[in-house]
Amino acid sequence: MKPKFIADENIPFSLIKGLRELSYKVITIEEIAYFGIRNNELAELAIQHGMNIITRDADFTRLERSLMKKIKVIYIKLRGSPDNITKHVLRNIDR
Repeated sequence: MKPKFIADENIPFSLIKGLRELSYKVITIEEIAYFGIRNNELAELAIQHGMNIITRDADFTRLERSLMKKIKVIYIKLRGSPDNITKHVLRNIDR
């Protein structure tokens, strides 16, 4: 079974679209909450819905320890154009 993701607001839409085309379930912030949601609130939503967070926000690597034990976060540290980020992640997502 493929993992399910909540895409943080800093994830390019091209990546969301590409993941969906590969049959991953991806929900955007707009679909599940509101823009500007705090990281700990997003983490709580991910726990409630059994989803992983995909983000480019390094602050997710420093969440409260109690939350970090309950969630999985894919932190994308890549820089560059949204298209290059999308291509790299899609080439490596199944690893």
